[in-house]
Amino acid sequence: MPLRGAAISTRGKILTFYGADVAALRDLATTFDAGAEELDGSRTGLRGKLGSVPWHGPGAEKYRADWQHQLEPALTRTSTSLREAARRLRANADDQERTSSADGGGTSSGRPGSTAPTTPTTGSAQGSAPGRPGFSFSLEGENAQDDAVRNPDGSIRTPATITNTTSGSFDASYDPETGTTTVGAGGGLSSALAVKGATLEFGASAAAEITRTMHSEDGFTTYAGSQKGSLTVSGGAEIEHVGASVSYGNGYEMAFETTVPDAVAGDPAFDPRGVSPTDPRSIPVGGSVTLDSKNFTSSDFAGSFEIFAYEESIGTSEGMSKAVERLDENHVRVTTGPTSSLDRSGAVGLDLDVLKAMVGSTGSHETGAMQTAVLDVSTPEGSAAYARYLAGGELPSQDGPGVSESALVARWNGTSGSTAELTLFGHEMSKEHVASVGDSVAVTRPDGSVSWSGQVAFDDDSRRMEYERAMDANGVEDLSASRLTVSIDLDKDTAGIINNGYLDAAGGRAEAGQTLQITLDGHDERALADQAFGKLMTGSNGATQVVDMNDPLASIVMDGAYGQDPTRKPYDAVVGGLLGQTTDNSVVLDHLSRISDDGRLPGTVRVVG
Repeated sequence: MPLRGAAISTRGKILTFYGADVAALRDLATTFDAGAEELDGSRTGLRGKLGSVPWHGPGAEKYRADWQHQLEPALTRTSTSLREAARRLRANADDQERTSSADGGGTSSGRPGSTAPTTPTTGSAQGSAPGRPGFSFSLEGENAQDDAVRNPDGSIRTPATITNTTSGSFDASYDPETGTTTVGAGGGLSSALAVKGATLEFGASAAAEITRTMHSEDGFTTYAGSQKGSLTVSGGAEIEHVGASVSYGNGYEMAFETTVPDAVAGDPAFDPRGVSPTDPRSIPVGGSVTLDSKNFTSSDFAGSFEIFAYEESIGTSEGMSKAVERLDENHVRVTTGPTSSLDRSGAVGLDLDVLKAMVGSTGSHETGAMQTAVLDVSTPEGSAAYARYLAGGELPSQDGPGVSESALVARWNGTSGSTAELTLFGHEMSKEHVASVGDSVAVTRPDGSVSWSGQVAFDDDSRRMEYERAMDANGVEDLSASRLTVSIDLDKDTAGIINNGYLDAAGGRAEAGQTLQITLDGHDERALADQAFGKLMTGSNGATQVVDMNDPLASIVMDGAYGQDPTRKPYDAVVGGLLGQTTDNSVVLDHLSRISDDGRLPGTVRVVG
């Protein structure tokens, strides 16, 4: 019989019961309904008393406003949540009765985990156990005590309240769609001192998590897992209308991934625990093993003054990545090297009693500097090179007996964007805008030749660029091998630029929803940069004119400082500026139509879709 679960909310935490006694579930639902009724009655009584008490002045008005916009809605939401939890408990009880009847059994014992997880033993491994939901359990306790300085007569002279909070949590879940099992635990200690309108807080928390995944996709089965832990300390202070808080954390994360063809995974004799990078022949042909580890740090700061607020968050990591891929019976590809990442976000805005509005920016990037080589482990030289890799993590930098396709691989990916957040009477609304997201790979070979490839998307993926570059050992670019493809999703306005004849695109008229695609090789890119420079330098009468650096096109084509003659930028900077400087597609097409030759651009321009 599959496990069944009923989730309820307790102080913002999720608590799930499995195989609980049906009668107990219904009794708990009745208790929740009674609690909701009690809250509603208290809320109604408080509202009546607040309206009838002869209390006047700014303090009274502020309290009534807080009651109307914050306290009373919070009580209403709580009672609604209790009723919803009661409904789910009763539905779960009904579900368990039906399941037990169908399976020929009675009500279950309420013992979590009494049914073992199921996994396929033959055929393609799917990593799923139909009908097996996740569960979680959380506990949180709080202890508050008063401390004070007293007068000789025993009366309180300096009231102060110290609140000590101890929290702990444990959770576990299983997602049958991804075949992922997650187990986590955490705990924390915090103290808050409030005295004469001032508050001082500090605390520490720790968390740990382990995941395991098994799933099949595109003909390959992946067995993966990770474990991570973190420790965070925090502190803050608030005096009248000025406040600040800061936190600092550090931790580690380790992850592994084994991928094998489905045909191998479906063999009853196959055991993924026998696959190890220490023995390359234990990896099935077509399979791979990846090991990643990293240490990370995080820091957060928040400050407020009167109604103004500022927030900043920074996270960094340093680590190592290793991968071994079995290409055929005798050859393996090994890739290894350090990795790093940076995540940063910041926001400014207003923070009022009932409204908080923040706008900010986000950015992140990850880098990796990898060595890679193909080793023939059937040869003494290839086996020796693999042994040196296992011992010290180093690979040969040159090809030779048993070693081929050695190279240095530099990887990068990053995102940038903006955020807007509005909290009104406790209700949160937020919006994120992705200004750009991209990645690139540069491969340097032993002879010094370099190749680049990558892609970048702008304006929430409405404009995309893909590129390839190649340079020989002497640093000379192969212009014929270079490719740049730009795809711009058209709306009514940008389609009008084409339909009005400002840009000539193969395919005739354009419509909203179609895509403008521009393809350039290295020669075309240089021609586009030359065309932009020529249009900028030539006036309407055909004579050479003085460049106005306030012209938006001039800032793309020329470099110039105050008091100095502007100089022409390199062609790749000009092309990048024309096609990727702004997040507004209309501005991009306006620039292209301005520098075009009667609507014509170098390369291939067409409308697709």
